[in-house]
Amino acid sequence: MSIKNIRVVILCGGKGTRLKPITNNIPKPLILIKGKPILYYLLKYFENYGVKNFIIATGYHSEKIEKYFDRNHRNLKIEIVNSGEVDIVKRVISVKHLIQDNFILCYGDTLANINLSNLIQFHLQHKRRATVTSYQLRSQFGIFNTDRTGLIEAFEEKPLLDAWINIGYFILQPSIFNYIEKSDTFVDFIKSLILEKQLYNYKHKGIHITVNTIKELNEAEKNIMGFTKLTKGKKI
Repeated sequence: MSIKNIRVVILCGGKGTRLKPITNNIPKPLILIKGKPILYYLLKYFENYGVKNFIIATGYHSEKIEKYFDRNHRNLKIEIVNSGEVDIVKRVISVKHLIQDNFILCYGDTLANINLSNLIQFHLQHKRRATVTSYQLRSQFGIFNTDRTGLIEAFEEKPLLDAWINIGYFILQPSIFNYIEKSDTFVDFIKSLILEKQLYNYKHKGIHITVNTIKELNEAEKNIMGFTKLTKGKKI
């Protein structure tokens, strides 16, 4: 499984309703962080590892993404598949005809400086149909530790929790289409893999940026420079 030959499917079809009014006229992956689209940073991350082949799974405002690629990333092999306004399951199924080998599936609004070589090695080592990347959840609130009488014994300000969230960066075998075609939603698909013990969790402890809300967009503006500097030791 060569990094340079792997294909990356990027999900770029959602409406981004929690980012309105910004997303009234543009899809979420084209929202700017420090003057560049989220999609730019994601592609550059993969390009730093020598990845050149991408499938862009679009829907909402697909024409804007098509126009973006008319002018940018001309050195990459880009195929755009517009499946309209459908669930992620249908969007992934729409690219099936372009998949022949293991592939990476990413969300178009999520950046992480994952060591891609280590992720692929982890996936191959465990010999299952799928691997998903996760990130440790931090509480948004301070947490009291209390005894049975109500006496507070300790206080932690926004601690890391014993919980890991899905941030994408899946590695999937082509055989996963047997699972996904039987699923009504992407959540059902993930649960079906878990039920059959076919999904492994790669825990990422570096930088993670997701843009779902205005608050997260503001945080991305503050954190993006760290992402660009630490991605495989190269500047994006």
